[in-house]
Amino acid sequence: MEVEHKKWRRWLFYVDIVVVGVMIISIVYLAKDAYMAGYYHGSNDEITFLWHMGRDIAFVTGSLAWMFYRFFTNEFKILRLPW
Repeated sequence: MEVEHKKWRRWLFYVDIVVVGVMIISIVYLAKDAYMAGYYHGSNDEITFLWHMGRDIAFVTGSLAWMFYRFFTNEFKILRLPW
């Protein structure tokens, strides 16, 4: 079964919107967890917030990778078009 081109582009647009939302939320949580890790510096709670920062960095990295992939894929498709 093959998906129509317009439908596929629409679903990718929805995925892009969700990825941007995930990135924004991850950046907010990254800032919060970095603040809390600094606030609890020297205690056992610092390790917990550092792990939380690692989680947030993973989501930001994944979101950025998806956005760069989509950007360069679309840029390549545009450059292939004859003017």
